[in-house]
Amino acid sequence: MRRILLLTLAAGLAASRPAASQGRAARSVDAAFTQLLARNLDSAASLLQPVLDSTLHATPRDHAAALMLLGVIDFYHADDSATARDLRASLAYSMELRGEWLARLDSTLGTIWRHERGRAMCGQAARDPGLADLGDHPVVTEKPRILRGPTPHYPETLRRGGFSGRVLLAAVVDTAGQVEPGSIKILATPHDDFTREARRYLERAAFAPGRIGDRAVRVCVNVPVDFKIRAAP
Repeated sequence: MRRILLLTLAAGLAASRPAASQGRAARSVDAAFTQLLARNLDSAASLLQPVLDSTLHATPRDHAAALMLLGVIDFYHADDSATARDLRASLAYSMELRGEWLARLDSTLGTIWRHERGRAMCGQAARDPGLADLGDHPVVTEKPRILRGPTPHYPETLRRGGFSGRVLLAAVVDTAGQVEPGSIKILATPHDDFTREARRYLERAAFAPGRIGDRAVRVCVNVPVDFKIRAAP
């Protein structure tokens, strides 16, 4: 179970996914992960190669997971720059990756992950020294909080179909409590129609800005927007 759980964290897949439903690429990533935990680095790399070079048909999540594991292999080969490059590429395929487990392997590896995820979340803003927080490693004494915003419109076609879900977004909130134009990133979404409404909500929301002591600072935050069908009274 530990092996399955850690692979789930790495690939950002549902923990309940039955093994029989996995394609060849997913099984190859699974096997590579097992070899990686045993520190059989050459075997792990060989298993990942058909996924990375598209010999096997791979979903974006499978490809992202393979790149993440390649990053760990490069880390064990003492190549931190290659590790950062691999993790950056993995996030380009899927922002739904969960990388908390990397810090359990090594704290430096966890730091590289947080840095690259912060860059992926916040884009150019992440390289601005005026940005106080990248969302994963808080340094602010008071995080931004939503004061008000428009009621997200539930797409009628999804309501009729009984669809619900959560959109997870990232954005930079400035010192006036406004989301900076162009900073919104979609980290996870169940449907494009939900995405449009969640983005509209965040663009118009007003925040209490983040603070370090009494000083307002720019902060990169994660914001979930839920769409739930409420039962009629």
